[in-house]
Amino acid sequence: MRERELIHLLAARLRGTHSLLACGIGDDAAVWEWNEKEYGLLSVDTLYEGWDFDRIYHAPRYIGYKAAASAMSDICAMNGQPLFLMVSLGIPQGLSPAYIEDIYEGLRRVEEKYSVAVVGGDISASRDLWLSVAVMGRVEKSKIAYRRGAHPSQLLCVTGDLGGAYAGLKILQREKAVFLQNPTFQPDISGFNYVVSRQLKPEARCDMVARLAELNIIPTSMTDLSDGLAAGLHALAQASGYGFHVYLHRLPFHEQTQRVAELYDMPLTAFMVYGGEEYELLFTVPVFEYDKLRQEPQIHVIGYVREDKQVLLEDPFGNVEPLQELGWDSLRGRDSPQREGVSPSA
Repeated sequence: MRERELIHLLAARLRGTHSLLACGIGDDAAVWEWNEKEYGLLSVDTLYEGWDFDRIYHAPRYIGYKAAASAMSDICAMNGQPLFLMVSLGIPQGLSPAYIEDIYEGLRRVEEKYSVAVVGGDISASRDLWLSVAVMGRVEKSKIAYRRGAHPSQLLCVTGDLGGAYAGLKILQREKAVFLQNPTFQPDISGFNYVVSRQLKPEARCDMVARLAELNIIPTSMTDLSDGLAAGLHALAQASGYGFHVYLHRLPFHEQTQRVAELYDMPLTAFMVYGGEEYELLFTVPVFEYDKLRQEPQIHVIGYVREDKQVLLEDPFGNVEPLQELGWDSLRGRDSPQREGVSPSA
């Protein structure tokens, strides 16, 4: 069973209503009435050792930083501003106080960079190390962006570049394999520092939320790409009831991501479309906003909203294929195109 299917199954068991609740289960964050002009936002994200991070190459401060940034990304996906963090920590036997302090050093750096505050949480003994971060934020009611809201002929946009986090993971896994064979080995990530940082120290795109506000642009729909571009596209399509037409040659990527794809003899498409852990923002806007976006180096128009429900990818030669709903799944791990019998040749 996929994560999305289990969520729907469990949500059906709950009442899920409240007089102050504007949007419950089903979007990137829950939404409630804060005051006359603002909504409150609430989301939570959890990282587990061996599933979401590896202590061999994730230093403790990176674990804290990544857990907080990934949780705050859900607030950004609602076009909101994160404010407060509640942190719960599962501590396995033998983990030193110094190691735990270093995890919280990563959280402190998040506080400083994003002007948020860790205001509490919980600590418990656990068989494995895990970190769960709940984030509370806010957004002006007139500026909130849900997953629903895309309409035919609107522009489809993405921030930043795609595939870097997965490329960084491939390099870290390579270095880990060598280290396990020879513990005296010193990791060599020269030439791949950017993509490695995308995996170890991802950033929530609060800067892009602020930039859209400066441009006076309110996305008609939006989500983040924690599970990958393909998963994000299908999430928006299912919420809005419309599909997307995506142009492969418009997808942004870093040259280090391309080098990793070549190193592993894999299609660059697999990294950009199915990689995950990007925390970039995927959103739609009306066509008349194009002139505001065309000169933005961190915002890329990659396609448009279709009238039907198909999610299609067009390669530079004009070949069009359906885009499979693959990517990171919290219950299954990473779905690869090869695993599902899909072979993106573009």
